[in-house]
This record gives sequence, C-alpha cells and structure tokens, in this order.
Amino acid sequence: MIVADESARTLSLGVEDLLDAGEHGAGFARDEAPEAAPLRAEALAQAAASGARCQVALEVPLTWREWTLHVFGTADVLRPGAHGSSLEQLRVVPDGGPDGAGRALERAGFTALLLSYAGESVARVAVLELALDGSASRADLVFKREAWEDLLRGRLDELAQRAELELGRARRRRTLEVPFPFGEPRPVQEAMLREVAGAAASGLVLLCAAPTGVGKTAAALHPFLCDALAHDRRVFFVTSRGSQQELALETLRRMLPAGGPALGLQISAKERVCPQERLGCVERRCPWGRRFVERLTRTGLLDSLETRGVMSAEEVAVEARAHELCPFEVTLRLAQRATAVVCDFNYVFDPRVALRHLLNEASGRDLLVVDEAHDLPERARGALSPALDLDRLESLGTCLELQIEPAYQRAGELLREVASHCRGGAERLAQERESVAPWVEPPARGFWEPVALRAAVSQMETQALVAHAAPLDSRLAPRREGRDARLRDPVQSALADVRDFAAAAEADPDQFAALWSPDRASLLCLDPAPWLGTRIKSFHAAVLMSATLAPLEHHARLLGVEGPRSLSLELPCPFPRANRLLLASTAVDTRFRVRSEHAAELARTIARCAATRRGNWLAFFPSFAFRDEVVAHLPPGGPRVLLQLPGAPVEPIFARLRANRGAQTLLVCGVHGGVLAEGVDYPGELAIGVFVVGPGLPKVELERELVRAHFERETGAGFEYAYLVPGLARAVQAGGRVLRGPDDVGAIVLLDRRFAEPEYFDRLPGWWRDEIVLSEDPARELAAFWRGGPGRRLQDSGA
Repeated sequence: MIVADESARTLSLGVEDLLDAGEHGAGFARDEAPEAAPLRAEALAQAAASGARCQVALEVPLTWREWTLHVFGTADVLRPGAHGSSLEQLRVVPDGGPDGAGRALERAGFTALLLSYAGESVARVAVLELALDGSASRADLVFKREAWEDLLRGRLDELAQRAELELGRARRRRTLEVPFPFGEPRPVQEAMLREVAGAAASGLVLLCAAPTGVGKTAAALHPFLCDALAHDRRVFFVTSRGSQQELALETLRRMLPAGGPALGLQISAKERVCPQERLGCVERRCPWGRRFVERLTRTGLLDSLETRGVMSAEEVAVEARAHELCPFEVTLRLAQRATAVVCDFNYVFDPRVALRHLLNEASGRDLLVVDEAHDLPERARGALSPALDLDRLESLGTCLELQIEPAYQRAGELLREVASHCRGGAERLAQERESVAPWVEPPARGFWEPVALRAAVSQMETQALVAHAAPLDSRLAPRREGRDARLRDPVQSALADVRDFAAAAEADPDQFAALWSPDRASLLCLDPAPWLGTRIKSFHAAVLMSATLAPLEHHARLLGVEGPRSLSLELPCPFPRANRLLLASTAVDTRFRVRSEHAAELARTIARCAATRRGNWLAFFPSFAFRDEVVAHLPPGGPRVLLQLPGAPVEPIFARLRANRGAQTLLVCGVHGGVLAEGVDYPGELAIGVFVVGPGLPKVELERELVRAHFERETGAGFEYAYLVPGLARAVQAGGRVLRGPDDVGAIVLLDRRFAEPEYFDRLPGWWRDEIVLSEDPARELAAFWRGGPGRRLQDSGA
C-alpha cells in the first residue's frame, strides 16, 4: 500500500506497488493462496537450517524528483558466497495466475536492486519455484543494476503521477464538509455522536447499546466518516443483515455527493452480482476474467466510478457487465479507492473470505463499525468451526481415485484416508462409550499434522488441472451443495474443508472441542473472542453497536475487546414513554420441565390481552412445538391465528397484516430468533403489541453444553455465557419489533415469571428495567393503557 505524506513530500511503498505500477494501477497484489503457505514455510525452514538468511526485511530511502521515498521489500533467502550473496525469491507453482511468473521475476529483480542500494553485494538472482510434488527448480535472472534502475525510474514516474492525483483527491476530501444526514441530531443521538467522535480521535473501541430509534447508523457513520476524510482512512460498515446495509448506503448518500472526491461502496457476495448462470470463475475459465487487468485499464472504468458518490454492489455490476468484466473483481479493485465500504460480517471476520488485501494494507489505520454486533460471536463461531461430511468425502474420494490424472488420484486417496480415520475413531468410541453419538475426544494430532500440507498441495494440483480443462467426470463438475446458493467446485470445497479441519486440529485444544460420529466429524470453536478481538483491534478505532448488547461487559468479553482501550455506552429509548407499555407476567412459567402445565394458562392470557384492542399482534415462542401446543389451547372466538411455517415465505403474512389495520384481531405466531422476530419492522398499525413467550434460551444440546463448560472453567459463569444472555438477546429482539418510530404506540408483554427474577431482570436493557410493570394480570394493565392513549404517562401497578 502506498502511503503519501504531502507536507513532508514522502512516499512509503512496497515492491508489490512497483509491480502493480506495471499494470497501471488496475490490479492489486493478491495474497499468496493459503494453500501455498505450508510449502513456503517448509522451504524457508530448510534454507535457514543450511545457514541462509531468510525473510530479510528491507527499507531503502530514495530521492525521486521532489519526493523522498521509503521502499520496503523482503528478501526470501540470502545465501552467502565468495563473490557476493545469492538471492532466491520463492514462488509456489502453479499459482493460478497467468502473470505469476512475470511478477515473480520482477519481484526478484527489484528486491535485488534494493539490496544493492542497502550495500549488499548481489552476485546471483533467481526465482526458486516450489513444485507441488516437493521438488524445486530455479529460474535464473540476469541482474544488471543499470537496467533495473531504468525500469525503476519508469515505475516511479507512474507512481508519482498516481500519488499526485490521489493527493489532489485527498486534499479535496479533507476540505469536504460532511452534512449530518438527517437534519438536526436528536438529543439521545447527540450523546452517541460525541462518544463515537471521541473513539475516533483517541483510537478506542466503543460498545454501544442503542435502542431502535436512536439513529445509530447515522450516529456511527457521520463522526467516523469525518475522521476518515480528515486522516485519509477508510470506514468499514459491516452487518449481518441486508436491510441494514441498505440503510447504511442511504445514510452515506446523504453525506457523500456524486462528483465529489470520496466514494462509498457496497461489496456483495460474488454469486449475487455474477451474470453467469454457472460461475465460470469456479473453473477459472470465465471469459469475463480473461485479460482482466488489461481490459479494465482500457475502459477507464475505475476512474469513472470513483466519482459516483455512493454505489451499491448492483450498480457497480451493471457498469461492469456493460464491459463484460467480472463485477466482483471490479468491485474489489474499486474498494481500494473507497472511503467507506459496506459489507457483510464475512468480509472482515471470516478467515476464508475476508478481504485480506484491503484489511492488511491499512492495518491500524482504518475505522470499523459493526452493526447488530450481538450476532457476531455466533457467526464467528460458525465460521471458525470446521466440519467434515464423511459420506461426501468417501464418495468423492472413490470418484477421484478412478480418474486418469495422478493429481485427482492423490486427492481421492487423501479424502478416503481422512474419512476412514474419522470413521475408525467413531467406531472405537461407540464401543467404549455408553452414550450416543456424537462423542467428544481430542483429535489425534499426529495424524492431522501432515494432512494440512497434503490437502493444500492437492488443492493447488487439482485447481491447476481444472484451470486448463474441465473434468471429464460430470460428478466433479461445480455444483451447489445443500442450502448454499454458491456454486462450488466439489473437489476444492472438500479439500478446503479437510485443510481447515486439520489446521484447527493442531490449534490450542482448549479452544476447540472435537465431536465424532459415524457420518460426521466437527471441531467446535468454544470461544471466538481471541480471533474477533485481534481483528477488531487491528483497526484504529471501532464502534460495536446493537439494541441488544446488555450487559455490555458480557459482550465485551464475547467480542474480545475488554480492557483499557474499550468504552461502553448504554442509551435510553428515544421515543415518548407514554406511547409504550412493557409488561411482565408473573403468573406463567415456560421452563421446559413445566411449560406444558402452563400452556393453557398462556393461551388464556394471550387471548385476554389481545382482546383489549383489535389489531395485529405478534407472539414469539421458544419452539414451534410449544407454539403449537399453546395455540391449540386458544379459546374459540379468540384472535385469528397466522402461523409462521419453517422455510415458508413471510410476505403473505405481511400482506395480511397490511390489509387488516384494526378491522379484526390477528395473531402472528412465530419463534424466537426466526425470520419474523429479528431484522424486520412492524411500524405503526402493522403491529400494536408483541407477546414474548419465555426468555428464548437456546436448546440444551451437546455443543451448547460444551460451550457452557468452557466458560464455566474460564469465567465461572458458563450458564450466563452459553444460555442466558444469548436467550435474552433473542427476547429483546422480538420485543423490539413493534416500537420502530416516535409515533408508534405499542405494548411488549413478557410471558414468564423468570423475567422478574434478578438473574434475568438484571441482564435486560437499562430502559426495559426502568419501565417494566410486573403483573399477574397483564390484560388489566393493557386495557388501562389503551384507554389512556398516547400522551398518558403510566405508573407501575405495584402488583
């Protein structure tokens, strides 16, 4: 990454920037594929053992025109010799890139030039090509200092010209006045704006519990955007929900004008913007990716798009399709020029798909906003928990072993060997244990240590085959697996799963639990906090926000950010208090062992409460089974029930709610954590009340119990971390569906006596604790609330 200091007229750049200049800035240096890392590490270890100097870091000051340059590079291997050092730069082949050999030679030549500037006598220069079968070959390079200096001058001219252009845009960005996107900030919003600005100025992490209506998206983005423009940073806004991405983009559009010097950009999943029915890039034969850099440079598309102000991923895709260029690759290159990037959690926190080229190049400089941060630990746990489908590995392995190509045969042998090892372990545990599968036992590290390298090599070997010709066997063709909408190469996917599993099997055993079954093996990440904390703290400053971050200290621990660099902010509900009623019934109990005994009483309570006013009501239950049990007890003549069915579209339900508007009483019955309970709004009369049946504790199962045991050992609060707070987050999310704007009038009815118990009550959001009315007869409180209407301040019943 090129870093320019205009006042000092200095440029800091790396050898990779010199290589990119040869591509006229259209490309970027991709990280070496993860599969190549073991081969590279092994070669470096062998070189060091033979007496060579390895990974020698270089920083060479140069003067170029009116610029002072600091050029960075790394010499992979330096071997001493009688007439000077021999430089070897490593390259794992095949690397999947048509220009890989050319870049490798240029990298070696420029590195040798830097060594000579640093006073090192370089006698020989070579690229050491590491083949997948373990062999190595040399590609010698003629190093004539004068010739490489001529090439360097040409590249520096290109970089200096680009730096001048970018500095001009940076000057314009620093003078850009960013308007607050929605008129004057509300009082509660002002408090958040001050804290976010302070976090940006001081380089801190802010955890913010911000209820619906605070305007947290604008309150987070405005100060961070101002700081980014002033200090040449980039803002990442990440969230788990598409609706929140749209809100972030709309907020940015109100602050970043078209034709200005700053760009806001959305990055979406490749399969959502790809115009191909079959993702040809999976097979590396997509025509829209051929000669990509050359064709992109010729169009001038990046220069055109970076002046658009704010662009969604689909808007970029439309422009890219017009030039028959890969939309996803265009978006990634455009992101290098963006001031604000809006994307899913995955692109920052999932090791497989994180935007390493963007995140690493500005480590410690950029700003991060995590919306719906309460969702992040579970998402990260899933991303960090590899699993193996043993039937899939075995059948795919058998198919591969029947192929002609030795690379496919070796991959098949590996997959079958892994499946056999896992099945054998499961069979042994079935005989030794009295319990049913899955069984918990640490992985045999001696088996898994070489598997990671073998899987990485097989990935590269088989990918090289696919890049040149499609597999003759249709069973090896790319396909979609299960509910995953992405098109995947089954061989690459299986080998990646094996590689990830093997790498996790070698990790700290206290951080993972291994589960074995006859048909499945999995490694459960017990605590993603170390990974999350490292990633979050790699940013200059961060805001982690949600309406359900209570208690804040608990979420700081789960997100890995507790400590002196972190601040906490809990905000009150900004809506008129007279327009809402929070009730907790103390007459019912939904604990699993007694819930059936209370099903009839729950049904009567819901029916009586819904009868206090016609309109649309919501009810969210711990499970579909218990929901159906309660619904069966609803009295005749009660509300008309609409059931959420697993996997069914929700639009028909919303259509019924929109059509009703108080004509009759409709009761929508769903589940905690379901599509109707989180991430959707019911503003105005779309819903006037919600019943939250129970605190939404996760189901007791082996994986959850392992997480509980881990946190019990670590903190002494296993139940709180594994069940209580995640469950209450679901309950608060469900309860928050009806109060979405300052004019909404609605009621939240909590149906479980546990909400009144200190263990549960104390972990609810502060404004809930301040307002909850405890009652054995919530229908009476509701009737009084509706009679009072908007503007009436309610008093606690004292019940």
